[in-house]
Amino acid sequence: MKNKKRLMTVGLSLLILGSLSACGTSAKSKSKQAEAITVGTSGAPKPFTYVGSNKKIQGFDIDTVRAIDQQLPQYKFSFTKTEFPSILGGLTAGRFQVGANNFAYNPSRAKRYYYSKPIFHDKYVLVVPKKDHQIKQFDDIAGKTTVSAPAVNFTTAIENFNQHAKVKSKITYSSEDASKQIQDVQSGKVDYVLIDKPLYDNYQKTYHFDNVKAVSLDLSDTKKISKTTPYSFLLVSKTQGGKKLLDQINDAIVKIQKNGTAQKISEKYFGENYIPK
Repeated sequence: MKNKKRLMTVGLSLLILGSLSACGTSAKSKSKQAEAITVGTSGAPKPFTYVGSNKKIQGFDIDTVRAIDQQLPQYKFSFTKTEFPSILGGLTAGRFQVGANNFAYNPSRAKRYYYSKPIFHDKYVLVVPKKDHQIKQFDDIAGKTTVSAPAVNFTTAIENFNQHAKVKSKITYSSEDASKQIQDVQSGKVDYVLIDKPLYDNYQKTYHFDNVKAVSLDLSDTKKISKTTPYSFLLVSKTQGGKKLLDQINDAIVKIQKNGTAQKISEKYFGENYIPK
């Protein structure tokens, strides 16, 4: 009888110890659980961000964020596709912690959001009808019509031009894909579009537009477009914890640019290295 009681006591003690051990393991595991980071993106313009044939979001900005995610085990990044204005609204409200959408630098926007280190060194071209001989440089957009998506880097460039130009360029804002904007030039609907050179090259390879040409912009034109070299960035919300997240994202950007990962992503989508040096 005593032996039976002794066995019961030992069994109960082991059960209690096991329960305490399990609780300790659970707490330890929870403390190591990665913090969820939601990234807002509109899925355009391609190939910076778009929905692939597998129905998953992908693109240069997206793969860059995924590479950053690999460097930061304390976080787990996921993507939410939404309308472009909702990215900014979501960052302001804290629904998104990061925005990935080929963002150019904008002083007023920088007051509301953190800008990461640059992830892309941009180049611009003016896409005009092949028979056009009037638009040869950036200043020639004065009095001309264009269509462009709101708040993306090339739209910001035209808006900056209009702030100082005596004759402004008329912008029709549209969220249509950049390939459709090039079609608008080809059909004569607008006089020109200003877009990223790698973006134009990508669409030309895909669609073979035969009635348009690209006017490359020299350094002086680039300076007219932007006071700084035209880079693209990630945005980070200025909510609680945003600065810490920004610092860690910046550290990861430096790492993927040094170890060649960023260059591989650039060459995958553009065939060239557009990574800032």
